[in-house]
Amino acid sequence: ELKNIISPEIKSEGSYLYLAEHVPNANGGANYTQLNAMYTDIHQRIVKGDIISAQTVKDGGLAAALFKMAVGNGIGAVIQYHSDCFIPLLGSLILESKVELAEYTLLGKTGGNHLSMNDIHFDIAELSMAWENTLEPIFPAKSKNVQATEVAKALSTTTSIRKPNTVQTPRVFIPIFPGTNCEYETEHVFVDAGAEVHTALFRNYNEKAIQESIATFISEISAAQIMMIPGGFSAGDEPDGSAKYIVSVLKNSEIKEAVHALLKRGGLILGICNGFQALVKSGLLPYGQIRDLDDSSATMTFNTIGRHISQTAHVQVKSDKSPWLKGMKNKKFIVPFSHGEGRFYASDTMVKELADNGQITTQYIDFEGNIALDMPYNPNGSVHGIEGITDATGQIYGRMGHPERFRVGLMKNIPEMEFMDIFKNGVEWFK
Repeated sequence: ELKNIISPEIKSEGSYLYLAEHVPNANGGANYTQLNAMYTDIHQRIVKGDIISAQTVKDGGLAAALFKMAVGNGIGAVIQYHSDCFIPLLGSLILESKVELAEYTLLGKTGGNHLSMNDIHFDIAELSMAWENTLEPIFPAKSKNVQATEVAKALSTTTSIRKPNTVQTPRVFIPIFPGTNCEYETEHVFVDAGAEVHTALFRNYNEKAIQESIATFISEISAAQIMMIPGGFSAGDEPDGSAKYIVSVLKNSEIKEAVHALLKRGGLILGICNGFQALVKSGLLPYGQIRDLDDSSATMTFNTIGRHISQTAHVQVKSDKSPWLKGMKNKKFIVPFSHGEGRFYASDTMVKELADNGQITTQYIDFEGNIALDMPYNPNGSVHGIEGITDATGQIYGRMGHPERFRVGLMKNIPEMEFMDIFKNGVEWFK
């Protein structure tokens, strides 16, 4: 049934637009008999492929619903409708259809870059700007901090890391911290990739629980081929900054020793979002070891927009030096993002060093494939459009995007989206 889910934006020019109107009972309540029959018919026509988009008519009425449909893909419509366009018609739907639907009220046809209602014409771009600018001073959608420097060259180099001993079913350890919220999706993709996944929660309600958690983490890291630190908001990103809680755990002397031993025996480490922040702030990225940082070190900081973002963005693989990115050199992907502190920051000197070593693995790009320096293509303002990096060996990879959140049937309004399966690459490295 996933293939029968449709989204609300207008899909093509030359389609018919119809109003499937709910007629309430005399007391104003829902007419469930009519709704059931109408929705059943609409569902059948969706399955048949006749209806290709549908939008509910809620607050703002028909006018607001049509605007939302038009702005999605920038496709307009010519409409004739002589009732009140601004009252909510709860239960009603606007349908985009490839064929005529005699049972419903014809509103008009799609096409052009204007939304025309009763011979009054509105430019879609101007409507969109007015809509976005209403709250722009309070909740900005764009950052004013546009980076003007040229991007660093990022190498495309095939990995030359010595493969470790083969393992029939590689073992993955996913540490879970208070505030982690991506462990289920992460476990799912690794299981799908053929791994044996172990998870453990770091419990901190008393000293005994902390010591037991440290012992568990050491045991799991020592038995694993892969350690993956998932996304979330460990300890609520407190005090004043992300991943400090995770870093304090990684810097425990025994856990630190176990992590370094994992790398020495050829193991891999992955960090996404909060995990990436932890890798950078612990020194594992870009240095390849847990160490203290100084003023010249890279860091992760607040988005230049000054708040949390949740969107998709385009990224391109610039270097496949890491096993995580095998076979992906120069490929482009659309990836979900959700974070408040996703801005990678480093000096130009360090960025050049990373680029020369092939450690800049993924960068934000715009629709034309250019490295993105500002929003919305670079959602956090990362310097030189850097989305992800590795250590010098390629064993450790960190990034802000969430490829693990991809599922068939989700984000269907982005038809070109595909799974960036770095997880399978990591697992197959050991086979």
